Amino acid sequence: MYYIINSLKCKICGIRENLPFECTYCKNSFCYIHRLPHNHDCIFLNLYHKKEISHKQGFLKDNHISLANVKNLVYFSKLKSSHIEILHLSLATFLVMLVGLSLNGYRHISWHFLVIFISAFLVHELAHKFLAQYYKGWAEFRLDVSGLFITAFSAIPMNPFKFIAPGAVRVRVSTSNQFGKVAIIGPLTNLVMGFSFFIVHNFVYSSPYFYTGATFNAWIALFNLIPFGVLDGQKIFRWNKIYWTIMMACSMGLFILPSVF
Repeated sequence: MYYIINSLKCKICGIRENLPFECTYCKNSFCYIHRLPHNHDCIFLNLYHKKEISHKQGFLKDNHISLANVKNLVYFSKLKSSHIEILHLSLATFLVMLVGLSLNGYRHISWHFLVIFISAFLVHELAHKFLAQYYKGWAEFRLDVSGLFITAFSAIPMNPFKFIAPGAVRVRVSTSNQFGKVAIIGPLTNLVMGFSFFIVHNFVYSSPYFYTGATFNAWIALFNLIPFGVLDGQKIFRWNKIYWTIMMACSMGLFILPSVF
């Protein structure tokens, strides 16, 4: 089977085309060279120009959205960590993991518990760092010698008192308001993770891992909210006492709820 195609002449140069181009505006037939409206002096050329302008504006609008995404990528690419910080943070995370495992006397070691203990500490500290750097400030984690030894002592199973403060993120930001927000973001991440574990444990799937995730995050938040020394609670309490009260109440509630339900 085949089709016979009648060729048509280009309205400008007269060249015959088996598959001529029809102008969208004037509906006349043209060759490849004269197919565009401005090449055959289309009587509706103004409509063509309006469409071109609209298309360019739409492209610029889409490009603006892309630039916003690029700016976010640039921000994340500027998140810096020194070799010293990575070393300090790795050692601190390892000690916190040991303290978490010591709660059950190192009897039940699984990757589920390791993820819970590591994330509770690491996400807390990185939240401080990333928010400070978002405010174009300087932020790096550093070990504290006394806190390091006390945390290591807390990793002993027979020790009933558990103290987790191997170090802290040192921050330099421009305003006191930014400083307060950087301080509160750490415990806030623990509350978000803790309540998430609690909800999953009670309403989705009951598991000792989710229970441990809720209580451990509550404990980290509660301890850090103590308004003393270099802890987050001292900074938050000085910045905004109402926020500190709300955070402390939520932390205590999260610490008690898993045992009640």
